[in-house]
Amino acid sequence: MKVDEFLNVVCRSLSRPPHSLKVDDTPETVEEWDSIGHLSIISTVEGLGASVEDEAMRTFRSLRELIDQLRHQHVLEG
Repeated sequence: MKVDEFLNVVCRSLSRPPHSLKVDDTPETVEEWDSIGHLSIISTVEGLGASVEDEAMRTFRSLRELIDQLRHQHVLEG
């Protein structure tokens, strides 16, 4: 999966319009990214086949951190 496709999947999980998230977004820049939103993102990531056992996969503080972890797990291209 490409990063832009992943961002749109996260948009859906947070009930945001498509293409409304950027790689550099954080909970401070996305209103819907509260504790429930964070769990929704984790659930979405798990649904893509990523392992969320690693602490970094549960405690990411930006989409960039999450994307880096998903690239490391070969879930995302690039």
